[in-house]
Amino acid sequence: MSQTKWYKRGNKTNDVDQADYLNKEFQITEKFERFDQKNDIFNRAMWDETINPKKFFTSYDIANFAPKKSKGFDHWDFAFRNASWHLTDVVGEYKYESEGKVEGFTDYYSVQTAGSPSPLALESTTETTRRIKLAAGMFGSGMTGVCEIDNRWIYSHNYSRKTQQSTPLDLPKGMKYAIVMIIPQDHGLSKTYPAALSGASTGLGYGTGLHCANTLAQFITNLGFNAIASLNDTGLNIPLAIQAGLGEYGRHGLLITPIYGPNVRIAKVFTDIPLEIDQPINFGVKEFCNICQKCADNCPPRAIPKGEPQDTPPNFSSLSNIKKWTVDAKRCFKFWVGMNTDCAICIRVCPYNKDYTKWWNRVGIRLANGPLRKLMLKLDEIGKFGERVLPGKWWG
Repeated sequence: MSQTKWYKRGNKTNDVDQADYLNKEFQITEKFERFDQKNDIFNRAMWDETINPKKFFTSYDIANFAPKKSKGFDHWDFAFRNASWHLTDVVGEYKYESEGKVEGFTDYYSVQTAGSPSPLALESTTETTRRIKLAAGMFGSGMTGVCEIDNRWIYSHNYSRKTQQSTPLDLPKGMKYAIVMIIPQDHGLSKTYPAALSGASTGLGYGTGLHCANTLAQFITNLGFNAIASLNDTGLNIPLAIQAGLGEYGRHGLLITPIYGPNVRIAKVFTDIPLEIDQPINFGVKEFCNICQKCADNCPPRAIPKGEPQDTPPNFSSLSNIKKWTVDAKRCFKFWVGMNTDCAICIRVCPYNKDYTKWWNRVGIRLANGPLRKLMLKLDEIGKFGERVLPGKWWG
């Protein structure tokens, strides 16, 4: 589903400064510092002896997968999951041996070819932005927003998994905007979490993000401007997406969008092409998460906080001097390691994780975003929307 008009995306914040909006929303202090990519839990597993990844990473090579008796972890499931990651891994690691890069995860992509030697004369930023968003939708984006690059969300250092060295990270000069794209994931697969099968939902999301970001960057390059395609590398996706008006922050530490809920991946393109920026939106997520504990109650390692937002993170794999709900990344990843696949039970049970092509779910999100949110939470429990679908049923 491309960016759709069936749902009013939320209440715009009426031309507030994007950075000031996040300052107030998350009470960011003057002591706030950019995050070092080295401390991301997946990178940390490469150098911190207290984070033992065991066979988690190697299981993505089908020669090393270890089937389990549990449904959703047999040869079919791992074969499907690993295939969903195939292009993302191959493209992302084609410079690993020569330069130590993992593009899309520690480094931005470098597959663009030379564009026009002279930039196109643009008629207006309004029309340029409309066409860029139209192109992004054709390339696979479900929602697209634009924000000015806020350097607080750019990693302070780039980490090499091969050399285990860190170097200061700065974007090329002239980059002013981030085009942020929401990549919807398959709702049916999300209902089977946790399983190797449902891990394909993540892989398919990244595969679409790989295509979407790189083709959009090439489109902008062809127009004669500079563009860099990026997935999880280079900068933090969620605050950029919030600034670009694509959603709000949830208790489970994920972006909740008004069209796809939390069942999304995020891709981005950094560029210097002149664009109009979007405004952050508010559609009631924080108020709903305040009364809903489903993600925290259903998290096996108890990695999701139940209380109020805190300004002190569980460990150094999260931001400091910012007040928010913060998932304990170390506990979360340890559970993933035990399964040799990602979990995302928090996505499955989230009341915002619905198939919004159905009219009754569109009614539900309106209830969640207003004074009847407690009724929606009760209806979600009665309807058992968050219950797991057995992987065998998905296979049919």
